[in-house]
Amino acid sequence: MPDLDPERVALAAELQRQIGSENELTPVQARAFVRGLQTGWRVPTIQWRQEETHSQYDDAKRLLNAASIFRSVEGKHSQNARFCYRRAAELFEWLSRGGDDSEKSAPLELLAAAAYQLGGSPAMSAALLSISEQDSPGERLFAYFLRADFDGVIGAVTDFWRENLDITDREAPQRILQEDGDDKVGWFATVELVRVLGLLADSIRRGEVSRFELAKRKLEAIDRVASRSFDEDISLLVTLLLEVADAYVDANIYGPIRQLGEINPERVSRLERFARGQFSRGRGILWTSQIDGLKRLIEEESFALCTPTGSGKTLVANLAIVKELLLNAGDDEGALALYLVPSRALASEVEAKLSSELSNDVIVTGLYGGTDWGVTDYWLEADEPTVLIATVEKADALMRYLGPLLLRRLRLLIVDEAHQVVPEDNDRTQDDFAEHSSRPLRLEAFVSRLLSRAPEIVRVALTAVAGGAATPVARWIEGREEAEPVGSNYRSTRQIIGSFEVAPDRSGQMLLEILNGKPLFVRGRDDEAVYINVRTPPMPALPASMRNSVFRFTQLDVLWTAQHLIEGGRRVLISVAQQPERTMGWFKDALLLPAWEDAPQFERPNDEDDLRRFVKTREACVDYCGEESYEVALLDHGIATNHGQMPQRIRRLMVDLIDRGICPITVATATLTEGVNLPFDLIFVTALKRRSFNSVLNQQIENPISTSEFRNLAGRAGRPGAGIGMEGITLVAVPVRPSSSARGTIPTQRRQIAQMQEEWRTLRQSLLAEELERVDIDSPLALLMDGIAERARQLLNIEGDEFLDWLEGVIPPEISDEAGRASQDEEARLADSIDELDGVLLSALEELQRIDEVGLEGTEAEAALSAIWQKSFTAFASAQEAWMEDAFIRRGQAIIDELYPDRDERSRLYQYGFTPYVGRRFETVVPTVLEYLRNAGDYGELDDAARLALFEELGEQVEGDRGYGFRVRSTATDQEMLDNWTDILKWWMRGPEAEAPAPENLRSWQRFVSENLEFRLGVGLGAVVARAWSDGVDGALIVPSLEAWRETTELPWFGFWARELIRWGTLDPFVAFALAEGLVGTRDEGEELRLEFDEWLDATRDAVVSEDRIDPQLFLEWKRSLEGQARRPARRRRLDAQLDGTNGERGQYSVIPVVSDESIHWIDAAGFLLARSQADDFPFQGLVFRDDFELRTDREQPVVRRTFSGLR
Repeated sequence: MPDLDPERVALAAELQRQIGSENELTPVQARAFVRGLQTGWRVPTIQWRQEETHSQYDDAKRLLNAASIFRSVEGKHSQNARFCYRRAAELFEWLSRGGDDSEKSAPLELLAAAAYQLGGSPAMSAALLSISEQDSPGERLFAYFLRADFDGVIGAVTDFWRENLDITDREAPQRILQEDGDDKVGWFATVELVRVLGLLADSIRRGEVSRFELAKRKLEAIDRVASRSFDEDISLLVTLLLEVADAYVDANIYGPIRQLGEINPERVSRLERFARGQFSRGRGILWTSQIDGLKRLIEEESFALCTPTGSGKTLVANLAIVKELLLNAGDDEGALALYLVPSRALASEVEAKLSSELSNDVIVTGLYGGTDWGVTDYWLEADEPTVLIATVEKADALMRYLGPLLLRRLRLLIVDEAHQVVPEDNDRTQDDFAEHSSRPLRLEAFVSRLLSRAPEIVRVALTAVAGGAATPVARWIEGREEAEPVGSNYRSTRQIIGSFEVAPDRSGQMLLEILNGKPLFVRGRDDEAVYINVRTPPMPALPASMRNSVFRFTQLDVLWTAQHLIEGGRRVLISVAQQPERTMGWFKDALLLPAWEDAPQFERPNDEDDLRRFVKTREACVDYCGEESYEVALLDHGIATNHGQMPQRIRRLMVDLIDRGICPITVATATLTEGVNLPFDLIFVTALKRRSFNSVLNQQIENPISTSEFRNLAGRAGRPGAGIGMEGITLVAVPVRPSSSARGTIPTQRRQIAQMQEEWRTLRQSLLAEELERVDIDSPLALLMDGIAERARQLLNIEGDEFLDWLEGVIPPEISDEAGRASQDEEARLADSIDELDGVLLSALEELQRIDEVGLEGTEAEAALSAIWQKSFTAFASAQEAWMEDAFIRRGQAIIDELYPDRDERSRLYQYGFTPYVGRRFETVVPTVLEYLRNAGDYGELDDAARLALFEELGEQVEGDRGYGFRVRSTATDQEMLDNWTDILKWWMRGPEAEAPAPENLRSWQRFVSENLEFRLGVGLGAVVARAWSDGVDGALIVPSLEAWRETTELPWFGFWARELIRWGTLDPFVAFALAEGLVGTRDEGEELRLEFDEWLDATRDAVVSEDRIDPQLFLEWKRSLEGQARRPARRRRLDAQLDGTNGERGQYSVIPVVSDESIHWIDAAGFLLARSQADDFPFQGLVFRDDFELRTDREQPVVRRTFSGLR
């Protein structure tokens, strides 16, 4: 009745306002929410009355009616309808989690799951059903369907038909209705629902539209019968099933896949297999964010996808690779995609995921280790499409080696976590510029250079943070001022942010204050947060030494609480912003207290594979950290650790334990969560400031963590399908009372508590403000240039036009004699910042000349520099000052004409990878380092003492120069490490008679290794080797290969291995190889395996020379000899069949195997028998309900063949 539509919509809208407003709960809804959380966390619950259950159930049904009104009037994509569905789903969910005996015939979790699907929250539906218990086969069948697990549906219907083979003939439906019995209608409806759901599931996962439409019509008929014959609750569930089935059509991945197939029809079959594979992985029904992203992918080429963490961006990236490398590449078989990631941990994760889905079509390889290209980089000469995953540092090094080759093949650039191009506008950022360590600037510079040289490549940016950065990132990536990001506020789980109040002698209290980015409050109680009393046992009284620091007390209370909240498989992250070794030491000491023995204790996993992984990680910790280390002590209590200075191998192993839930508690810094998808139900944030050393002030300073960093961290909580709750909760630990009883300490603790509470209030206000308004953002290059201008004004009294003239011609040593030495002097900082700008300019100009092979003089240089500026993020970021482009161009011209006019020198400085002035100074030690490398031809025969001496000699070339060499803070501890750096080198490389650090000093030593040995010494060695390679090649497009490496560089194999040896902490190249290839887990195991290689080498070579013992080609040859040549016998893919139930006139049928007794019954998805085979001849094993089978009757002998094999 269209005439009544306005009145109906008005009534629905009023109901939505009263009980369905987003993030606003009525008092009784807040109680239901809290009660559900308490039940989920297995703590005592609030009082609850039966009449409250009835009222909430009735409200949920009223909201469903309102949603139906909105859909009927505004269309099935009505946003108002979605709001109503979501709140109805929440009410059903909270009642279900509260364990209510609602006396309803339809389980509450099924109603909630259906409503979540219709509300556009499929991950919430799946999460709820994964933590709920379905008591009957029918409930399990409905649950599989509502969580979009169509393989599960087929498995359930297969079990049903195995028990009911007598009703798989065509006459069975009529026969059921004709039988005697009081419940024959109910049985008939049950059987028909099984038939329909099986047909729906099979047609959806195969992408068969006509079969789906047939099933839908049957379900509509059942819905009509249910509304007349069944009670209201069952009828409601059937109606919701029908609506969900219809929603699956719009969200089915086959839709966009087939649109992509129009680009290259020859690849359609491969695309269909990709889509079917997504259903096997449980990803075939797209989330809202994925639908938006794929729409843009189909319609456009380059774009930025800015959606919250956990919203499914990876699928969009994968299909971008498919589109550009498989569909658009045409005859270009060697097309390349460069996938930039912010960390080595994320690179490893991306490589694993891409390999699992695309390795049959493209080469997937990672470049993020110690060398700039490695022993397994076969992609360099491959003709196949290739995806190269790299950190920006490694991509930059690759460009210096192989720039022309890379750009010749490059078709696609993906920038993951692209928001990291936005820096913080603070003193730490300016220090990073002067110290040449700014990652945002490195990312902006590299991508901008790449885009200026290859403007035609397709670009995709992925970022979890929107707000002010979203639009500038989109404009930068697309290269258009009018570009807009693909944005969606879809969240895969309920994201809650709040505080955790800590006080002595009581359990902690959760205050939940932000829900999905917006304030969470109870109507009529605006000043009252939703709170939960955790009600775990109070932490035992601590010794005075542990109570006198409020920070220590707070962190220990968090650990105590976490130990009591992990029951049932929950996973907790304790995030520390500074000094992780101090927290780890505090935790170790507390766990040894007798009173803490009453806390739940960790037990090693029973699963054989999990136990093997745990033992492997522990052995690696002992290897690299020592038996007495904090890492080992905490691991023995089921606590994984992760921080930036931890050796990369241990970090990867720890991540594996976390990902698999082997360790229920994790203590980590922010480096763990830089884009890596790890499952945590609850995150405790123990500090809102990060400590760093200010070398100008010569002291530690604290800076607040940014809102973007906090959002990224909070987004790691509650990843769908990983945790066991419905929400991801992030709580800032805030003390409310002093922990000390000492009079002299209490006033200090009160001030500290007030400061911590104020820090939380400030952050909370900033988080909420950014949701409501777009904020201006800065760019790295603009901040660098602005910082140079400000320092010139303050220190030299130069500004305006005079500054531009001065900047055009000044060189760093004219500003300060300490230029290029990481001096703390302010004038030296200015000089070093200018050198950083010169590094950006020189790299861009040199790549232009190398790749385009053109001269850069006069107007050509000006045009080239202008083009580079126009491709920078700065050009698209908000409100940059006009003088910057002019200064950028003039400084660039001066580099060519006046500052570094020698073309050969510019080429060498670029190849080194340092900023120009630092590189010019580094060049003085290059001949000496080259001489050491060239004289290391006997390295393979040297003993450990002689090998270590060689590394010490190399280190001595850089130890005394803070510009390109070792650099430490101006503290007594760091100066002592610098004075005794050879002791640290000996320990790290496992030299003779090395002494390990004490546990409290381990992280300091690891930091020295990471920053000075791995990075600075490693970079220096890499620069020298790069110079040797560059001098030895005859052309820009020469491809590096192991066969040509020694001849080209004129270096022995030690030059190839030097950086890898430092990375793995070993003096033996074979051990580094074995660790890198995953052949061993520890250095001890590598040394034992070396004996096997030596035996093989001696047996296969007539005369073994020193170089043979470290030749990577021989390492690979030996490894291949282990793999053997035996091939698995080909698996049978077909089976003869005898028709039964069909005459086969259609020629082919989609079928499902039901194995019973001695026969395989081939039925269609609707449960009707079509053919039989002998069970003893059945060649298909395992979970066959995940596979697709096809009955072919268009030949003399009917056969069944498997057309798709799902994941096992």
